Amino acid sequence: MTAPATQYDALVLGSGPAGLSIALGLSRVRRRAAIFTKPNGAGFRNEGAAEMHNVISRDRTPPAEFRSVATKQIRNYGTVDFIEAEIVDIQQTTGENGAPGTFEVVAENGRSWTGRKLALAMGSVEVFPDIEGYRENWPHNIFQCFFCDGYERSHLPGGVLGFPNPAYAHLAQMLNLLVTPSSGPATVFSDGPVPDNEAMQAALEKVRALNFNVETGKIIRLVPAVEPDVGVTVVVEGGKEYKLGYLGHKPYTVLAGKDVITKLGVETEDNPVMGESIKTVDPLGSTNIKGVFVAGDAGTPMKAVANACGSGATVAAGIVQQLITEDMEVVLASKKSS
Repeated sequence: MTAPATQYDALVLGSGPAGLSIALGLSRVRRRAAIFTKPNGAGFRNEGAAEMHNVISRDRTPPAEFRSVATKQIRNYGTVDFIEAEIVDIQQTTGENGAPGTFEVVAENGRSWTGRKLALAMGSVEVFPDIEGYRENWPHNIFQCFFCDGYERSHLPGGVLGFPNPAYAHLAQMLNLLVTPSSGPATVFSDGPVPDNEAMQAALEKVRALNFNVETGKIIRLVPAVEPDVGVTVVVEGGKEYKLGYLGHKPYTVLAGKDVITKLGVETEDNPVMGESIKTVDPLGSTNIKGVFVAGDAGTPMKAVANACGSGATVAAGIVQQLITEDMEVVLASKKSS
């Protein structure tokens, strides 16, 4: 006789810092959950990074080590199943007589799992610009956040890539905090003539006030340094080269697993600079679909490990709040009918 399928309290799609934090929170109150370790085949955004930074008590910890320790601690509770499966479909069932429905996720091989709540923690994926060598330098030489990276190379010259967007003036100002006597002035690369409009000229005024170099030549390629050296050489038209310790650039991001998310009816939003994210409707990470939550990079333009951990813990609280509310309604109804 085949054993009945497990009915989980929650299905957690994604096992990065956000998904692991959700799983830990649910474990602490004895809720059963399944966490999917590769729900969309996209991997982890910080996979190529040697260390995590700006994470209290875990500064300079390798990302893989962080995930390994967290997974071991969660397994010790015995309430979470870790499942390696690529999810290709999500369906929502309707409950009977007004009862809450459930969610079913389906893997590439046809296997499925059901849960009362669904947490989207699959993260996001960078869309790299069409510059030769960009991919080979991401993320170990190109940094999207100077809170997360840059300090360790602040003795070396730095630069900002993609300057034609005036929003990059802010990234340049952040980079200026890392400028040291040994690094010398930083360089911003406009990748062509600077547009003659008010916003761009105001941004240009700011970076020049900081004594940055401004390179307007077209970028030809980015060449990673050969170990034991670190950094990247920016080659611009005419053969001019800039040997830098690092570059700042924030590429546009898209939602990992967007097809299955939008099919479910979850609302998303698009920031032309920061990229796509899932809309939330309350402080606990709820989406427009009741029972569906979002945590981590998928739910915010502020993509960082510490933020993902915090949002995961918050979503765990949101899930449990909905569960106990529904369970209490069942208890009260049964008392009235007895």
